[in-house]
Amino acid sequence: MNNTKQEAKKRLMFIQKEDYNFLTYHILILLKILGATSIESKFQDYKKIAYLIQFLSTKPRFNEYSKVELSQAYNRSHLKKQLISHLVLILKNKNYIGVHFNLQRNSLDIWLIEENIPESFFDTSLFVREIDNTKILKSELPRLKVLTLKTMVDTIFTKNNIITWEV
Repeated sequence: MNNTKQEAKKRLMFIQKEDYNFLTYHILILLKILGATSIESKFQDYKKIAYLIQFLSTKPRFNEYSKVELSQAYNRSHLKKQLISHLVLILKNKNYIGVHFNLQRNSLDIWLIEENIPESFFDTSLFVREIDNTKILKSELPRLKVLTLKTMVDTIFTKNNIITWEV
């Protein structure tokens, strides 16, 4: 009885989508599956990740969301931007990802430094759902690595009649 109460309390105290571990493994898996593993194949504009996390962790197909759900996802994404930027800095300092300032786009591009990630991390049995969702998302948004933030937001939200503001 005590264990279940304590476990329930821990679940209440845990906000999954704001947890650094949750965000970290989604970022690392996203970079791995998209093949962003060097400066030549970098993921352009890390801010796109704040919008993608929702779809990576739940349903990766945009047409499976109602207008209200998409609107909520868009609003939550703005709140995650600061968390993601802080996390990118941490991951860069730990040498798990590389970061490059893109002068043309005025953005930070990132890539995975695979040799610094334990091989067992990408064990497909642990992250089956996340890996599958990333692959589906990759097919939903071709050229995801190089899309501009505005194009991605337009594709996901504006085309589905969600009111957006300048990103």
